[in-house]
Formats: sequence, C-alpha cells, structure tokens
Amino acid sequence: MRFISQYEPSPTETSGFNVVERKGIGHPDSLADLIAEEFSRSYSLHGLERFGAVPNHWVDKVALVGAEAEVRFGGHTVHKPISAYLFGKVTHVVGAETLPIEDLFRAAVENVLVRATGCDQIADFVRGFVENTAGVGVDHPASFYRPSSDDECSIATVGALANDTAFCSAYAPADPLDVLAIDVENHVNSVSFRNALNGLGSDVKVMLVRAADVLEATICLPVFPEAVGSHRKYTALVSEAYERLEDFISEHPVVRKHPWLTRLSVNTKDHGSGAYLAPFGTSLGKGDCGLVGRGNKANGVISASGGAGVEALAGKNPVHHTGKLYTLASARLADRIHDKLGLPNEVVLVSRNGDRLDEPSFVGVRLARRDGRLTRGVIEELTAQTLAELPLLSKRLLSLSPIDRFRDPSLVLEV
Repeated sequence: MRFISQYEPSPTETSGFNVVERKGIGHPDSLADLIAEEFSRSYSLHGLERFGAVPNHWVDKVALVGAEAEVRFGGHTVHKPISAYLFGKVTHVVGAETLPIEDLFRAAVENVLVRATGCDQIADFVRGFVENTAGVGVDHPASFYRPSSDDECSIATVGALANDTAFCSAYAPADPLDVLAIDVENHVNSVSFRNALNGLGSDVKVMLVRAADVLEATICLPVFPEAVGSHRKYTALVSEAYERLEDFISEHPVVRKHPWLTRLSVNTKDHGSGAYLAPFGTSLGKGDCGLVGRGNKANGVISASGGAGVEALAGKNPVHHTGKLYTLASARLADRIHDKLGLPNEVVLVSRNGDRLDEPSFVGVRLARRDGRLTRGVIEELTAQTLAELPLLSKRLLSLSPIDRFRDPSLVLEV
C-alpha cells in the first residue's frame, strides 16, 4: 500500500519550539549501541569470510553496567569493574566449526571502549558476558538456526525475508538544531578541542531548546578525576571550556543564519563543591549503565519533532532485520524526496514478518503541501529505487566503522 498526504509543516525557525538532544560518543547508551553494532559487523564479516554468508543473529540487547568506584579530585579507585553483557540469538556453529562469539564480543567491547573514550586504561576494568539464546524454532528451517554446511548458512542471506513486523520513520530536511547538536558534540570530542583542554572526557551531552527566537544550549562536560587535583582547577578547566564553546556556537553557521538570542549553560549540576568527575572520561566509570536503543536515533540526535518509532537499529542483523534496514531506507527516501522536490516530508515504512524485504506492507509519505500527479509519480519512482538498493545498504553497513557512522550519520546513506 502506498499513501501520500499533506501535512502542516513544522513551526518556523523563529516560532513555536523544538528540543534536540545529542548523547556523546562516550555516553553509556552510545557505547552500548556502538558495541552491539561492532559485534554484529565483525560477526557478519567473519561469517562472510569463512562461509560466504552472514549467519543468523541479532544482538540488539547489549547492556553495560557501570563500575563501582570512589571518585575524588586527583584520582579514583575502582572496586568493581564495568560489566558488558551480550543478550541475543547468535548462530554459534556451522557444520563442525564453532564461531568465536565470546572472542568477537570481547574484541568489540575493548575496541569500542578504548576508541570512543580515548582512554586505554578502561580496557583493564571491563569484563564481558555472553547470554546466547540460540535455539531452533519452526518459523524457519532448522538449517536457518543451525546450518550444517556453508551452503545451508546462506539460507539466512539469500532471498532474505523481513524478520520482524515493525514500522520505521524518518524526516527531511534535518532541523537546524539537529545539525548544531551533532556539530557541537563532535567539536567537543575532537582531538583539537580535548588536546587544548587536557582533562575533558568523552561522555558529553548536548541539549538544545529553542522557543521562538531564543536558543538555550545546555552542555555536560565530564572531567577525568586525575586531571584536576582540586575544585579550583576543575572550575578553571570548565570555565575555559565554556568560553571556547560560547565562541564555537556563536560562530556556527546555523546560529549566524538565524536571529536567535543564544544562551549557554555548562555543567549545571555543579553547586558548591560538586563536579562532573568521571573515571575514564565516562559516567560508565562511576556506576551509570547503558542500553541499546536509549541513545541517539539513526540521524544522530533525539528530537522532539518529526515522526519517530521505537526501533533500535544497533545490533540488528544487517541482512534482513527491517528495524535496521527500513530505518535507514526511510531516511534515504526522505532525503531523496527533499532533494528532488524541495519539500519537507516524513516517511514511514512498515514491514510484516515473512514478507519480501523490497515490498513493505505500507509506505507512507507526508508532504508539506498538497501533492499532484507529477509529485506522486516522482515519489513512486524514488521509493522503488530506494527499496531496490536494500542489498547495497546491507553491504554499506558492513563496510563502515560504527564509530565513523556515529560521528557522521549521513555516511551510511551514501550509495
């Protein structure tokens, strides 16, 4: 079914309101997403190398439990390490060959934590657990779950059908706050910014609230405990970061383009002797937890505007899980409609378990103005093109590092 309708466009950029949040690359929820994606990617590539196919798996339930630590100015003591849990259904044997699931997960955890936080020491304070629910159902041949040969392994890949009943949505163009939130977080976590302000961690959060022509930016900046021996040194570091951030935001093209009154707040919880000190530069080092699906959406932010579903794409099988493929395909289609017609729009794709991947049960497009026959024809053509490229999208997912995609969500949408 195809449906195209008119809708009222969002408030203008100087009326109404919008709220956009961006969790930084070192946030526990971001780390959980990245680990799930990195494991799925490395597992898939291992399967392709060994068997010529991606074995059945889904691991979109990765959970991180933060370390138990005592934190103080000048240092910290870890009493219980970080725990990383992989929950999911993963093919663990093909024929007589056992797949190294635990090794792949351990490597994914250490690789992501070190690269995302920029702290080598974090790898010494983490332990991993795998809870594989692999079993055999009757909704697929037994060989789908436990292939006895390379040829049977390909059953999970060739002619793949949708493996879920779900809806996924996206919108285009990006709101100016979306762009600003991503750029601010990437800037704070850039090598140049952190080198200039030695001691800042990666567990940054950016919250942007625009009401009419007033923009309030709230940014949380973690500091390594060992980098500041006193509250005075902590305050000096945060104050310098504030000044640099104020300059960056005021000079950002999005802010310069709009007549907004901009206000900046940093580390608003700091009262008295309080401070945002985080071992390893992340609140994961002081007891906070992370779960797949609670981080940024596929477009890199969490927005109060635009259609949004609840699908978490991290860790889902890149071959046939529509929660991943349709989320990205809807974003690609929304971008193409905007590029071709110049119209703000929202796209919704619905899958039914067992249907062909390239035949969603429903495709809905909301346009900012009433559609005509020509517009409808263009959208039908762009929809067919996007759905035909789902296999290319799967390959693209496997070719890109999840950390690179985190920093630039548009990378995966390029063909």
